[in-house]
Amino acid sequence: MASSTKPGTIEAPPAINSLSATQWTRPDYQPPVPSLQFLFHLECDMEDFHHIGQGPFGNRSTVIAGALRDPGCEGRYYQAAVVRSSPTQLIPATIGLHILMRWSPDWEIVQNHDDIQTAHLNTRYNLQTHDGAIIYIQTTGTRTGKRSVLEKLGEDQSITPDQFRMRLNLTLETGDPRYSWVNDGVFIASSGRSGTQVIYDAYQVL
Repeated sequence: MASSTKPGTIEAPPAINSLSATQWTRPDYQPPVPSLQFLFHLECDMEDFHHIGQGPFGNRSTVIAGALRDPGCEGRYYQAAVVRSSPTQLIPATIGLHILMRWSPDWEIVQNHDDIQTAHLNTRYNLQTHDGAIIYIQTTGTRTGKRSVLEKLGEDQSITPDQFRMRLNLTLETGDPRYSWVNDGVFIASSGRSGTQVIYDAYQVL
């Protein structure tokens, strides 16, 4: 999906006094511009869809997360190129995150507006890290783009992620003190779907 902003760009705010005619009380108070720090990369195979149908809020489906890809691990793991174990340490690993519940809840509501389609996404699952910590993760977000493109996502693997926009907000929780920093973090993900796979890179907002 085309955008005038280059990937990876963070737009700094203009001078506060130029934003409107409002008389700001503290135009000199400038919050810092956030940055993004890479967290992890995931690939997930979706096994099946259960279509509930058109309801008052849109066309609702539930999705079953099936095999979670990692070669040689019988589909029991997420494939993670690297996993951040602390705010400053990256761990190279192909089995960094292990799913604890094979049938993880994953919902979507699809709404069509003329030639534009938007799916509202909501998932929840538990992950286990390479060193045994259990982390609850919830994602919410949207997948939006041309209806003619998104309706072919399940079959046409030639569709590239720049032909639509899929962005997620992540909530991470754990009681493991080694990863307690995730409880205080703000996380987002740039995501995509190719065939029956969901693929995303997660980042911490700093």
